[in-house]
This record gives sequence, C-alpha cells and structure tokens, in this order.
Amino acid sequence: MSYPHTRHQINDLVQAPKVLRENSRLEVAKFGEHGGKFEVHLDIVGRGYIDLRYLGKATDQREPASYEANLILTGHRVRGVGHNHVGRNNLRSKQRIPAGWHQNKVDPNLPTSHVEYNRHEPLPHFAPSDFGDFIGKCAWLWTIDLKTPEVLV
Repeated sequence: MSYPHTRHQINDLVQAPKVLRENSRLEVAKFGEHGGKFEVHLDIVGRGYIDLRYLGKATDQREPASYEANLILTGHRVRGVGHNHVGRNNLRSKQRIPAGWHQNKVDPNLPTSHVEYNRHEPLPHFAPSDFGDFIGKCAWLWTIDLKTPEVLV
C-alpha cells in the first residue's frame, strides 16, 4: 500500500495554515518526574478533514536538548524537530546529521534506506528557552496557530 500524499502535497500541507481541531486545547501532561508531553489534532484552514496531529515530549522540561516534536500526517511522521549534542553520520542513508537543533523532513513514499527518506536540516537560530517556547517555535515552523496566548505547561 502506498502513502496517500506525494512529497509536493506533504510540503503544501505542512505550509498550509493550521489550527487546533474544534473544542481542542493544547495541554502538557506529566511525563515521568520532570518531563511533559502533548498531543493535539489539527485542521487545515479551508480544507476538509485530514488526519493530522501535532505532538511532542520533553524527557526533562528543565533541559531544552531533551525536547522533540513531530507532525504526523495520515499515521506517518512527516516533520520532526530535535536536538543532537554531537553531529553524526547516518550510515544507512549516508547522510550527515548536524549537531544542534535540526528539522527532519520525512517522505513516507520512499524506502527507509533512501537518502531522501529522512533529511536532517539544521535550524541554526532555533533556541527555545523552555518547553512552552519550544512548542510555540515548532508551531510557527509548521504554520500552526495555537490560538492561545501561552501553552498550558
């Protein structure tokens, strides 16, 4: 079974304005002793229903490098933001994964061994101050209007 969205459609959906699904609210739940996690369903402004979720976690909310977020489209991760303390090579795809903050751009249409399946693009000016700020910066990156002055942490 092939993935229902082409790379071009994925890029269009990521860049399209998105809002929280009606009657939804982004709240951070407790995750372990110091961590937090969230998950919310999204709607694309002016389009019909699409299975789209924004989720993330912090294993320790006091440590920004432990934060990660993902955009899930039709059951597959198509975008992600994370941090690597040290740059490394992904031997499977022969790709350099940069040190620091990066965005994953995933194309579920390709085999996992393909070099373009999961591209890691550096985010050199991405510097969240806390988990709420991280959630907001990722939302801005993926054109998500959280419609709230602050995230409930």
